[in-house]
Amino acid sequence: METLVTQTSRLRSLPMKKPEGHKAVIQRYSSRVDQSVESLRMAVLGYQEAPGAHTGPDAFLSHLAEMISHTGAPFHHDISMCVDDQGFTNSMAVCYWQDEAQFAAWSARFDQWWAALDPSSLSVGLWIETFAVAPEYRETNLFQEYLRGLSACPMAKIEPMDESGYWGAARDRFAASAHDDFAPDVHSDLQADLHRQTLGKRIIVSDIPSRLCVIRSGVTWANCGDEQLASFESNLKPKLDAGMAFLRANPEETGCCSLRQVTCLSAEGTEQKEAYSLGIFLTYRHLEKWAHDHPTHLAIYTRALAERKKYQEKLELLTYHEIYVLNENVRCEYLNCQPRTGVLPYFTNQTPDSTASLSNS
Repeated sequence: METLVTQTSRLRSLPMKKPEGHKAVIQRYSSRVDQSVESLRMAVLGYQEAPGAHTGPDAFLSHLAEMISHTGAPFHHDISMCVDDQGFTNSMAVCYWQDEAQFAAWSARFDQWWAALDPSSLSVGLWIETFAVAPEYRETNLFQEYLRGLSACPMAKIEPMDESGYWGAARDRFAASAHDDFAPDVHSDLQADLHRQTLGKRIIVSDIPSRLCVIRSGVTWANCGDEQLASFESNLKPKLDAGMAFLRANPEETGCCSLRQVTCLSAEGTEQKEAYSLGIFLTYRHLEKWAHDHPTHLAIYTRALAERKKYQEKLELLTYHEIYVLNENVRCEYLNCQPRTGVLPYFTNQTPDSTASLSNS
């Protein structure tokens, strides 16, 4: 079987973490893109309602139609919602592009609509977070029948891989790990919460580190029978919830700048038997340290591995994740959002009324 590290054109100078003779308990897959693709794009489009103001998905879906129905629409998008720790309902779409020209065409039209919005007159909060990643700085771990994120784009190639089920497997799945140890460009620690006023304002975050790490990790129980559903609800889900709660409560210790734990929605806004967490970490090393060392992640990992070993090819609970180590092309902008939305608490901003072109971000 071809190893994932062949996705990079550079020779390996750093050793893999994979133990000699390792064989995964259950077959997992990864997605690749054509070598001609230089950059992949992801955008998170959010719609935020104050406590008690949420009336259903229709208003969000109407806004979403305005946000994505432009020239260069995303190759793939999905929608979800959560209630944050401050009681605000957050509905969001995560959108993906595998073509820079198409993303640029979409963002040029989107910019016109976005710039015309007056945050002081909005009855809801809106945000956009866009990320760019080179293919060798992206890794995925999935089941071939459960494709989400960039893996659901039509150009993605789904291939079996052996790099799963051992410590360091995620690092090995990055093609860039052949030559990059993912050290931060500068010593970076998450600063204390800024506690600033953001409601009624347009905030463009400007000082985001260049090696930010984004993880999307999801699960579906739609195909679970009674036995495996009961095991998920009593044995694994409480551990997942505890791990995500720890990350949200301890950003300075973990380097987790943002953690949204969401329920997936259908195109019509109906809740699905599927959920995921979308996390932003200061660096990949911060994410890796929590995953390797902290009891909350060890509890998740050991329970999930036990389920795989018990059910093997009969496992009905399906999971996936994708991780990006980003370049400098990051944009985070918030209109009339509560002050703990996204990365607002931890990074400074430009002049609130300033705007910038998404195609250059």
